[in-house]
Order: sequence, then C-alpha cells, then structure tokens
Amino acid sequence: LPEVAGTEMGEQNKSENNDERSSREFRLFVYEHVFRNKYIWIVSFANFFVYIIRYAVLDWGPTLLTESKHIKIAHAGWMVGGFEFCGLFGAIIGGWLTDKYFGGRAVRVCLVYMIMAGVSVFMFWKIPGQSELATAALLGAAGFFIYGPQCLLAVTAANLATKKAAATAIGLTSIFGYASTVLSGWGLGGLVQHYGWNLAFEGLIIVAAVGSLLFALAWRAKADGYAQG
Repeated sequence: LPEVAGTEMGEQNKSENNDERSSREFRLFVYEHVFRNKYIWIVSFANFFVYIIRYAVLDWGPTLLTESKHIKIAHAGWMVGGFEFCGLFGAIIGGWLTDKYFGGRAVRVCLVYMIMAGVSVFMFWKIPGQSELATAALLGAAGFFIYGPQCLLAVTAANLATKKAAATAIGLTSIFGYASTVLSGWGLGGLVQHYGWNLAFEGLIIVAAVGSLLFALAWRAKADGYAQG
C-alpha cells in the first residue's frame, strides 16, 4: 500500500509539473505571437480607425443626412440601412479577393478598401447638387468599402497569431475597435456642434488616411503566422 500511494503521488506531481510547464509555454507562445508581433499591433490600431468611420455613419447617419444633405428623415433611415446592406457585399467580396488574388494577405485588400472608403466619403461630402439616389449610392459605396476591413481584420489577426493564440489576437483587435466609439460618438458630435459638418467630414477623411497608412505599414505581413517561423 505505501508503494501504491507513493506511485500515485509521483504520478500526480508529474501531471502537475506537466500542466505548469504547458501553461508557461502557452503564455510564452501568446506573448511572442501576439504581443510581440508588430503586425498584430498595426492592424489593431488600424481597426480603431475603421470602426470610427463605421460607427460615425451608424450613430450619426440620419442626422448627417438631414442636416448636411437636407434629406427627409424618412428617407435617411433607409439610406443608412443601405450603408449596412452594401457593407455585407463588401465584406464577402473582400474575402473572395483575399483568397483569389492576394494569397490570403488580407491586409493588402484592407489597404485598397480603406483608400476607397476615404474617396467615397470625400465624394459624398464634396459633390454638390446630389440627388437622393446619388447620395444613397455614395453612402452605400462607403459602407461597401468600410465593412471589408472590419470583417477581414479579425481573420488577419487570427491567422497571424496562428490557431493556438487566435482568440487572444482577435480580442486585442476588438478592444481597439470598440474603443473607437469614443471618437465616433462624442468626438464627432462635439465637432459638429462647435464647428459644423465640414470639419466633421475633414476629420473622417483624416481618419481614412491614417487607417490607410497603417495598412500600408503592414503590407509585408505574411498570410499567416505559420509562414513567419
């Protein structure tokens, strides 16, 4: 009996040591593949700027359309709905382009999309005498191009961190995305209240430009973390 008890204790200690070693190895893996991965930090910061544009339209869309474009409130609602509807197609096509033409390097698709989102917002702001149809089309174009990066960034972070640390990487990028609501909500509202919609549009253009710059900095990122080892 003493020998059996000693054997069981030895097995338990061995199991605990293995669990501790496994936990330590996992923490080191996450640290190396997520928190020391410069590309995950870059796409996380980029996500901050992507979400600013997305939530700016969702939060302020009806007010923006009625005050800056003099659209009837009843029509403004379906235009904002069109922004999201077009975004669904933008996300699907962005994923297809990533797989078909960019070898899984979603950051490169995000760069193109972010530039075009900025162009769409600029045209929406500057083109005078727009009909309601043209206004809806340009707002839909902005949605098409901004939802692509929004959906692809989570996939990018997961792929860069590898399957083992994917959840941590997605969590990190999501923190930056949802932190953007401070600027898209209070920040944009403050700009409009004190300086008008023109300065608010200028701010959104700057946001798109900074997001594009961040995607450009991540241009060389591999399709996934397995290719970096």
